[in-house]
Amino acid sequence: MAGTRGHFEKGVWVEEPMPADEAERAAPEVDVEEIIATARKSVSRTITDVKTLGKTLFGTKEGRSHLEKEATKAGDKLEKAINEAVEDARKLLKKTE
Repeated sequence: MAGTRGHFEKGVWVEEPMPADEAERAAPEVDVEEIIATARKSVSRTITDVKTLGKTLFGTKEGRSHLEKEATKAGDKLEKAINEAVEDARKLLKKTE
């Protein structure tokens, strides 16, 4: 309701039409070129960050160690999930026997 003109009628907001020149003055000014430039800088920075991350992860001993540690954690979680699924299947088979 902010930025609109109207009134409440029986507890409901009813918008009133605004004259065209008043509506244009109420609209915030937008600098499209500034928005594009900001987005372009953001994308460029993100690409640079991802390239740096890749170089660090694959090109350094610490990075490879980190990857190995994370892969081990993921493998442990996967193994646990498989074991739980197998155990659930065993319990289900025992119930049906």
